[in-house]
Amino acid sequence: MTLFSFQENGVYGYANSFGEVIIAPKFHLASEFSESLASVSLCSEKGWRWGFIDTSGNLVIEPKFILVANFSEDLAAVMNNRKEWGFIDKKGNTVIKPQFEYDLIHDYKFSEGLAAIKFGEKYGYIDKTGEVVIKPQFDSAENFSEGLAAVEINEKSGFIDKTGNFVIKPQFDLAAGFSEGLGRINVGYRFAENDEDPNYRDGKWGYIDKTGKIVIPVRYDFADNFSEGLADVTVGDKMGFINKSGKLVIKLKYDNAKSFSEGLAAVAIGEEWGYINKEGKIVITPRFDEAYNFNGGIASVNTGVSYINKTGKYIWKKEDKHIFVIKPTPCPTKQTKDFGLLQIGNYYNLFQLNLR
Repeated sequence: MTLFSFQENGVYGYANSFGEVIIAPKFHLASEFSESLASVSLCSEKGWRWGFIDTSGNLVIEPKFILVANFSEDLAAVMNNRKEWGFIDKKGNTVIKPQFEYDLIHDYKFSEGLAAIKFGEKYGYIDKTGEVVIKPQFDSAENFSEGLAAVEINEKSGFIDKTGNFVIKPQFDLAAGFSEGLGRINVGYRFAENDEDPNYRDGKWGYIDKTGKIVIPVRYDFADNFSEGLADVTVGDKMGFINKSGKLVIKLKYDNAKSFSEGLAAVAIGEEWGYINKEGKIVITPRFDEAYNFNGGIASVNTGVSYINKTGKYIWKKEDKHIFVIKPTPCPTKQTKDFGLLQIGNYYNLFQLNLR
């Protein structure tokens, strides 16, 4: 059963794909479910804290964490009052004690048994016991996907295996993880503080196989991961879709696009979003301000405050949108003024100004 979060009178609950309320609104914040658990924020004696509920709405892990990530491979990253990250299991037991520093640009989660972790200025990998199995040596590191992980060292990117050995040597200006047997690589990228800096370069994107051979030429202004046999690519200011042979199967005619999920992809014509099938036929007329991937037969639209099914029919509709709103989070404790919330549709960042 797919559940999605919704807001009513300032609190959050969950409904199913028929629009039926399954968990009544009572949470200050609520994430989507992952591995049958969802993180929720409640007021505790120490202020707002995160815990986890099951699909019946039962609180299975008490709210005591400053920040949390979704469960992945039965573990979830959690942050304590000292801004240290560790991992808990689905019973709330500490499996890896909090010890890792917060990393703004990297989500701590396990993938294929390992997690990329920042140690000072370098990245390495730990296993599910917390043991460092690949020593910190990389300037950046992604999680493992299909047995390989993209890493950067000395401003060049390549791919390592789970022993930490380079399978594809660092030679690209950017690299992203493998999906459906192909990895994304960029040639020509140059970092700068902003794209107006004369030193900045976008570079071009292409795809390699697991031997490092370029199998789809480096020619795209952007190229996404393959999903369901297709990948969205950008040339100039238009987007379309290629297959794994590099053939353009859906023309470059969209102003924006997202990857295929459950047979449909969100595309934008002008400022309006709709959905196409794998033949490129519009099956849900563009009329939304924003549209996201389908999951369990439903997709969020209009900045995440409404939901539709695969016929395009609303199963949950909310007119007002919450975009970039910073507001206080009233919790009747001495820490009330220490929190602020950045709200973007149904996506949030919780800021704590003073940790006690």
